[in-house]
Amino acid sequence: MVNKFTPYYLAYERRYQAVYASGATLWGHTVDDEVLINTLADWVEKNNLFGKKVVEYACGEGSIGVILSELGCIYHGVDIAPSAVERSKQVLAKYPNATVSVLNMVDERVEGLYDASVDSMGLHMLVTDADRKKYLNNVNAALKNNAPALFFRESYRQDLPGYTVDSIEQWVKISGDDYQKLESRQVINDGVTYNVDIPLVPARAKNKADYEKEMAEAGFVVENFVEMDISNAIVHSATLYVRKVDYRLFA
Repeated sequence: MVNKFTPYYLAYERRYQAVYASGATLWGHTVDDEVLINTLADWVEKNNLFGKKVVEYACGEGSIGVILSELGCIYHGVDIAPSAVERSKQVLAKYPNATVSVLNMVDERVEGLYDASVDSMGLHMLVTDADRKKYLNNVNAALKNNAPALFFRESYRQDLPGYTVDSIEQWVKISGDDYQKLESRQVINDGVTYNVDIPLVPARAKNKADYEKEMAEAGFVVENFVEMDISNAIVHSATLYVRKVDYRLFA
């Protein structure tokens, strides 16, 4: 049970537990998401990532791991939700170059250095400025210099004003969201509809300028910012193509 002493982003573990208890086996991305597949295939090709080490943050249930493995990458996924990690291990068992582990991505850094990283709808689940900063610094530290990073379908609203968020309590006041009451949702797996009561999870949208600013502060340069079409996963979102830049080279 998540209480006031538990990080707010652990609400995702509660969500996965509720989904699996309903009989469903998948909540997040599917391996046949055409937009996701095309985005990853193009990104892997342009950055020559075949046979290279790619880490995925907030990996969820392993769908991106399957796609990247099929594209020939050496994959490692991390997530804070143990239930999702166990699901990922099952899904990725047939891929010898794919691994996954539990990691608190805000307070812990993944071991080793990677040639690229992916975050799909993960960054926007961190709402406080301090947590986002620590997370992005951890992502940067795990990458080789000049390595690409992809932030896919992050919550985005260009009309949002810039503001600071110091605590989850402050965010609740700003957003007006209720993270305790359960919501009734439906999830479809293999044509079967499952009814599940799940907690709302925090998600913080940003405008383009604020995204670019926080990326620069974490040591990334934004090479492309793409507004995404409305999808079942999220209404308003953007995909950021960024690259780690060692600013010392320009000093």
